[in-house]
Amino acid sequence: MTGDRPRHVSVMAGDVLALLEPAPERVLLDLTVGAGGHAEAFLLASAPTGSVVGVDRDPAALEITRERLAGFGRRARLLHGDFVTALRQLAAEGLRPDAILMDLGVSSMQLDEPARGFSLREDARLDMRMDPRQQRTAETLLAELPESELARLLHELGDEPQAERIARALVARRRSRPFRTTGDLRGAVEEALGRRGGKVHPATRTFQALRIAVNDELSQLREALPLALALLPPGGRLAVISFHSGEDRLVKDAFSRAAGEGHVLLTRRPIVAGREEQRSNRRSRSARLRALRKGDA
Repeated sequence: MTGDRPRHVSVMAGDVLALLEPAPERVLLDLTVGAGGHAEAFLLASAPTGSVVGVDRDPAALEITRERLAGFGRRARLLHGDFVTALRQLAAEGLRPDAILMDLGVSSMQLDEPARGFSLREDARLDMRMDPRQQRTAETLLAELPESELARLLHELGDEPQAERIARALVARRRSRPFRTTGDLRGAVEEALGRRGGKVHPATRTFQALRIAVNDELSQLREALPLALALLPPGGRLAVISFHSGEDRLVKDAFSRAAGEGHVLLTRRPIVAGREEQRSNRRSRSARLRALRKGDA
């Protein structure tokens, strides 16, 4: 990557490479290519003939990745799309990758761009869409969802213990003033819960829940995991990095079922980032890496 764009730091890159075993002629399907950190590492380690197919819902991320991987030429192919659409398209094309990677959640690049509305630190439009082509935004959800559904989302997707209290406050607020900005939402949650001290802002879980709901992240993951496993040839490897308890439960359950069907767990327990990485890359602190190898059956 060139220019003054910040270089996104990929989480647990060394552990990912060790599990995916890059080598010449091997193909990686990176379903969340983001800024291309994991993809670049795989291409370097699989030189001169390894290749990557990178997918992302975010066209801004793909623009950065295209620049970053330009030097690899035809060894890098990029596609715009979500998990399920991309997996079905690539299956129809006959792709049989040796490894598949899914690095879930929001990237630091997206959080650091205030206009996207992912971060509660800056005041911006309540957007939170990873793919700007879709119509539904966080503003839409806050305007339309009934109180009971808001409470459910906050509880299930945000692990928010005060979900009902926050949902009640959000619905009361929107009757007089619609939510337009991240500042509106942040202020409403602060008013409902009080502005507590500490490192975690009281609206953090609310922002997380809305982002996951806007992008339908858990449904996409649930549907994509069996499609990804089906796409792999025998011996192929699937690795998933999750950052949210709901994501990790889905991955753990899917991998447990796969193990019962003859596939091999490469991680009995999730791998977590080491202390040094957690100190230097805050995002890595909640990361959980799981992987399996497709069996011969």
